[in-house]
This record gives sequence, C-alpha cells and structure tokens, in this order.
Amino acid sequence: MNKMVINHLDKLFVTSDTATIHPAVKTFGFGRESPAGGNWYGANLTVSFVGELLQGAEDLIRMGLHLSEIIIENTKATNKVLLLGFLEVVAQELESACRI
Repeated sequence: MNKMVINHLDKLFVTSDTATIHPAVKTFGFGRESPAGGNWYGANLTVSFVGELLQGAEDLIRMGLHLSEIIIENTKATNKVLLLGFLEVVAQELESACRI
C-alpha cells in the first residue's frame, strides 16, 4: 500500500516504506516499530485510520464543532478500535487453547 506524505514545505512524497510515517500519525502516539522489535506491519492500517479520523475532524470543524469535542470523540473511537483488536487477539488465543 502506497502512502502520500506531504511535508511542512508542501512537498509530496509517495512511499510504500512503512518506516515513513506522516507527522500527524506520530502525534497520535503510534510508532513504526513493534514492542518486540522490527517493523510494525500495522503501520499502513494506522496511517489509514488516522487519516480518516483527521478527515472527519476537518469536516466536523467546518460544521462548527469545538475542537475539544472532536478530540474526546476521536479518543473514544481510537480506544474502541484498540479494545476490539485486543479482544480479537484474546479470542484467537482462547480458540487455539481449546483445540489443544
């Protein structure tokens, strides 16, 4: 999956390198390496997810919502995605354990 990254000088870069992360994604606290080390293959999903959050935030700002409300709701959405991902991993582990 290719990503378009625009730097602070409005220069456009197209890259498939998962190590190249847009600064807005870094602001969300997502790293490019997994805790176990090595490249984090969820980087493409993270860039896409955060891009959608930012696009939605832009639309909501244009509609007149206050930034603090948008931050609260985006935090809730991010937490829900992380929780669902965690629950999916736990479910897979339980399913594997039951097969043994």
